[in-house]
Amino acid sequence: MSKVSAMAHLEAMEQMRAVPLTVFRHRRLSIKPLVIVPLTMAGEAGAPLAAMIGTSRTAPKLLVVDQPRNRDQRFAFAADLGRIVMDYIDSHRLHRRDVTSRGEGPTSRYVEAPQILVPNLGGIKALTDLGRMCRFRKTEGAYSVPLVVPQLGMWLTFLAETAEQAGTSMLLPVTGMLAEHWATGQSATEDQNLASIMGWIAPPEGLSVEQAITDAENPAVCPPAGPATSPEFDKTCLAPAIKRFDDARARGDAAATATAEADLRELIGEQIKPTWRLMWAAVSLLRAVAEAPRTTARFERDLASFTAYSDRQDDGALPQRKRDAAIGAARRLSRLERAQADFEADMAFDDPLVLADRRSIGEAFAGVVTAAEPDRVVTRANNRRVPRPRITVTTADPVRVAPGVTLISPSMPNNHKALIISSVPDGESTRVVVEICGGMGRSVVPQKGSVPALGQRITYLPDPGWRPTPVFPEQDSLPWTHSSLADDDSDTNPEDDAAEEWGNAD
Repeated sequence: MSKVSAMAHLEAMEQMRAVPLTVFRHRRLSIKPLVIVPLTMAGEAGAPLAAMIGTSRTAPKLLVVDQPRNRDQRFAFAADLGRIVMDYIDSHRLHRRDVTSRGEGPTSRYVEAPQILVPNLGGIKALTDLGRMCRFRKTEGAYSVPLVVPQLGMWLTFLAETAEQAGTSMLLPVTGMLAEHWATGQSATEDQNLASIMGWIAPPEGLSVEQAITDAENPAVCPPAGPATSPEFDKTCLAPAIKRFDDARARGDAAATATAEADLRELIGEQIKPTWRLMWAAVSLLRAVAEAPRTTARFERDLASFTAYSDRQDDGALPQRKRDAAIGAARRLSRLERAQADFEADMAFDDPLVLADRRSIGEAFAGVVTAAEPDRVVTRANNRRVPRPRITVTTADPVRVAPGVTLISPSMPNNHKALIISSVPDGESTRVVVEICGGMGRSVVPQKGSVPALGQRITYLPDPGWRPTPVFPEQDSLPWTHSSLADDDSDTNPEDDAAEEWGNAD
């Protein structure tokens, strides 16, 4: 945690109210997101209990598994959930537009991408588990399931994988979005409690923050936002309700079974509705925050990813493997690292509060131009003369950016690029020599306004820039220490892999 972030959390604790960490919202918020509040049965890994789902605050759909240990009911639940999710995804696969990508010919992509919102990181894990357990299921023969079940599994796995990538917006935890924008006086773990973090930001009418966060810790007042229910609720309410349903079904009493099923739905509905209301209240709060300018460019990457995966599905793609092979894992790690660097740079470029955060730890600096060589020109090896103005920025910020790093500046036009030449301490300040290397036009004389003027205040931060995709070895050149049966699709049976959680028998 940096100094600015720490101070914001301390201020929140002292004043007992949430403090903004950013000026902008750095995640796209769809006009019509699909909100899912999943519940799983405590103590039963991967056994779904219920889900409330919908695109409207006032028209949610409640899906309940009357007996979570029953295989047929679990997959009936998955099929019902899958139809809703697939209808939502398919509604975004209607219209495409032509685009041109760097290094590629003309192509097309969808104009919209789906967005699924869940309460917290636990909700993402619940959907991840559901996807892994559904995507390998057979649609023919013994223990077959409806076609929508493996389709749901593959799409949930795709969305869960994109959720790990910084800056994407197709599957998001609402608590993460709130914590990204507001600092509270509690820990990051406590911020995963939706009722608690909302109590800091917008306590219910008539309640103080202290009362709101106290109520958030009481499952009788604020039921957990999932995915697991309260153990006390399970023991005193849920288990007896499920037993009544089981007993009625075992007796073959249709009327008693229907009554027990209705009672169970009402019981679970009362547990899940408070979270549903909190989700939409949080969406309203987030929608009131202005979207950061560079969010649009990241959304284009979401569209490209969504379109590519959708096209693979249309071509009959196989389910994602259970575990990445060595090369696949390395490629994935490279993409995640790259996305994290890009997202952090975008946030700092767009948002003065995030930039101040990075300045406090020396990853960016701001100061005044105290010396300038605006007419400096160098001659390259091919005898071409190019402008390379140099300026000296005097800053009171700590500077931990190494010489040779390329810089960008929110104080200058977007195509402005500079190279840090040196940084020398000067009393309580630091003199940083910077060479302008981009954004000056094609002439030997730089365009007006492309070189910082003497006395101008300017801010710089490292540019993540473009870098080539790393070259990884071929599969057959891997040493035996990095090879396994997981690297050979022919030696694995996806159906057997899936059986570990939602087995082929009760």
